[in-house]
Amino acid sequence: MTVFNGKSVCEAVASGHISILRKPKLSAERVQIDDTGAEIRRVVTARYIAAGQLQEIYDRALEEIGESNAQIFGIHMMMLEDEDYTGSINNIIESERVNAEYAVARTSDIFAQMLEAMDNEYMRARSADVRDVSNRMIAILSGTQPDFGSIEENSVVCADDLTPSEAAALYKYNAAAFVTAHGSPISHTAILAHSMNIPAIIGAGDEFLSKIRDGEEAIVDGYTGEIILSPDMSAIQRIAAKQRSKSAATAAGNAETRTLDGKRITLLTSAEDASAPLPEHADGICALNCQILPDEQQQTDFYRRIAEFTANGKAIIRLPEIALSDPERYKHYGSQMRSVFRACAVGNPGVLFPMITSVQEARNILAACDGVKSVLRERGFPCSESAKIGFMIETPAAAIISDTLAPMADLFIIDSDRLARNILGSTGGSIFFDEFAEGQKDAVMRLIEYSARNAVKNGAKIGICGSLAEDPALTEAFLRMGIDKFCVSPGKLPAVRRAVMSVDLAG
Repeated sequence: MTVFNGKSVCEAVASGHISILRKPKLSAERVQIDDTGAEIRRVVTARYIAAGQLQEIYDRALEEIGESNAQIFGIHMMMLEDEDYTGSINNIIESERVNAEYAVARTSDIFAQMLEAMDNEYMRARSADVRDVSNRMIAILSGTQPDFGSIEENSVVCADDLTPSEAAALYKYNAAAFVTAHGSPISHTAILAHSMNIPAIIGAGDEFLSKIRDGEEAIVDGYTGEIILSPDMSAIQRIAAKQRSKSAATAAGNAETRTLDGKRITLLTSAEDASAPLPEHADGICALNCQILPDEQQQTDFYRRIAEFTANGKAIIRLPEIALSDPERYKHYGSQMRSVFRACAVGNPGVLFPMITSVQEARNILAACDGVKSVLRERGFPCSESAKIGFMIETPAAAIISDTLAPMADLFIIDSDRLARNILGSTGGSIFFDEFAEGQKDAVMRLIEYSARNAVKNGAKIGICGSLAEDPALTEAFLRMGIDKFCVSPGKLPAVRRAVMSVDLAG
């Protein structure tokens, strides 16, 4: 028995026989040519074929693992049209009078090395996407297509590295696990493995590749990052016991929260750290207190960590509040929008704008969102086209005009505390004084119900956060208003969940 270690990207355990993925050697040797126009036409044809292949992968991934993960291949399709990328290929062909395969390989190296040299780990990981797209082009140009015929079903697939395309292709072989000698735990391949719930270990090292044999029994422990080759009975029993224990805990923790009549309710927990484990019964995270960070790239990275979480959960981002009195308010929002829409290209969180006080303001924000997306596309940045955009209902003005805001929004989140403070004129301490609590709540509850009804009537999703959301005595009232998302602190999740599951909305 031999044990190797790497970085785990999916907490699950699997066992099976090893299948080593041996990739065909792509030919990209430098060849001098006379007809540069013919080579450029070959590139155009290869791009067209590659786009068709990626569209097929995208469509299959959309059906099997969801839109946020399929978007990885949407980004690959966009890369095929990137002017810098295609311009580099054409320039190398024309200036050096070389073949298309060599020009694509050179461009791939230039772009990948540029990304790998960056300080940002996320951008370094994107070099794998550049090489994936380029290798697809070279394979088409050289007539060399990948062959997965040697991969057995339910096997532990081992390779030097895996591209996102290869991971997606191997999905239909029901791979038990992935193990790679190299790679990044935040690569798109790792994200796909996590989304497909396939145990995956990244970075097991070159020695691992030199030791393994096709058909050898292996256990992949996604909890510890261990790969156990030729496991003994003790290891098999230990892993089997862990698998049973973890499966039972996962089943209990992932049980859906439904009312007695079967309506699915989403429970989100307040969090700013998307890397922290979700508490039991939480479906996702609600980042309501995002800060303005020193530069746009840091802001993008922060939002991206939340966006990537949406591969297997739900997430909502409330953008930082920018004062109405700030003369450069929309300039600051522009930076926030660029960051969040770039981040949302790798996931599908909801994006909320705070402190709305007028319909015109909401329209200006939505127009600015469209403008920012257009600029990002022109500059070649991956940009979400499907992020759900909505408004926080936290001012009396927003609640009162919610009938007009709702048709413009994908979702509302009602902040019961902020709304209450603004309604009741409370600036500190407890929002609700015990001796006046019911009377004070009545005014707040009326505006909450009015906002919720407007959202439901216009097809917008509706959720609530704050201390009223955490009060189990009010859960049924909120459910009957049509609210189906509760953003609560981890300690309040069990009580709110019990309250939800005791309500019969059909009764």
